[in-house]
Amino acid sequence: MNVAIIGGGIIGCAAAAIAAEHGARVTLFEATELGAGASGRNLGSIQHPYDSSLTPLHAASLTAYRELPGFALPAEPAGVLLLAMDTDALARHADALRAVAPELRPELLDAAALRALEPSIAPDVAAVRVATGYPVPPHGAVAAYAALATERGTTVRLGEPATPWLDGERCRGVRLASGATEEFDAVLLAAGPWTPSLLPDRIGAAVRIRRTWGVTLQLALPNPPRHVLEEEEIGGEKIGGSFRWSIPSSPHAVFSLATADGRSALGSTFFVEEPDAAAVAPALLERGARFLPGVAEARVVEIRRCARPQSADGRPFIGPVAGASGLTACAGHGPWGISTGPASAALAVASMLDGEAVPERLRADRFA
Repeated sequence: MNVAIIGGGIIGCAAAAIAAEHGARVTLFEATELGAGASGRNLGSIQHPYDSSLTPLHAASLTAYRELPGFALPAEPAGVLLLAMDTDALARHADALRAVAPELRPELLDAAALRALEPSIAPDVAAVRVATGYPVPPHGAVAAYAALATERGTTVRLGEPATPWLDGERCRGVRLASGATEEFDAVLLAAGPWTPSLLPDRIGAAVRIRRTWGVTLQLALPNPPRHVLEEEEIGGEKIGGSFRWSIPSSPHAVFSLATADGRSALGSTFFVEEPDAAAVAPALLERGARFLPGVAEARVVEIRRCARPQSADGRPFIGPVAGASGLTACAGHGPWGISTGPASAALAVASMLDGEAVPERLRADRFA
């Protein structure tokens, strides 16, 4: 089968490697560069998504990463510390997490216990420690899957924007920016937050993905914490065996930090409109220093900005696209792209090549 993949993030690159392994002739189209979006500019922590619908994807992705050539997944999770000043609220939060994800072994740490574990954290902060969080270089997973896809025969065409070429309700291949068309037996649309905009309105409206813009700072931080750190906004909502956090519709920032290969990534922001990253940086540093005072003296190596593909219900769209036979989608992972990407890509490829069913709560046509 002759397959086109649109998008060179973690989904597109993993899908290319998987499809090529299964005998497909794969061409990957990427408008700019591999990992140009959230796949290459994330915080750099592969971790549990706190959602029972996504947990199997995360577990399968960990297995895939352990088998991925050129990618060094830590043998054990570093642990994630969910930080707040309100110990009582954290205790309730730990109970809620324990009910929906007992495998994370949530442990409440008061300020004294937390500083014994991580002395660099501010003295009035408490935490819930959860057994997840594998710090990795933000671009590492994309680079490793791109190399594997190329090794297996994938043709990678960088700087070539492509959209699905629709003839009525059939996808015949891709249309290039020049207007030229190329025929393919099947097309996988993995363009992250731009996925709906590459489809006609009658089809794209059902793929309910919007962009939330994130800014992260790459810091040279002396003696960084061993754990992944996240400011915990008390108020997550438990839904049917899941624990999900809503993404705010107004400009918003919370503290997070992960360190891999001697570089610490500081975040995180959620903006509906594309922000001025340099203007946001001082606020991120100020907020970070509230939890980790050493941030105030750290050298900023790089400022990064990217858009996340946030779905309406917090879960990705995977599988056949309604109203476009021959077209498969895989996008909408929000903050869980590298944490669930390889398994999501495998589901999309199995659906595209073999017609295998996708779980109902992840289907691309669930809002059609």
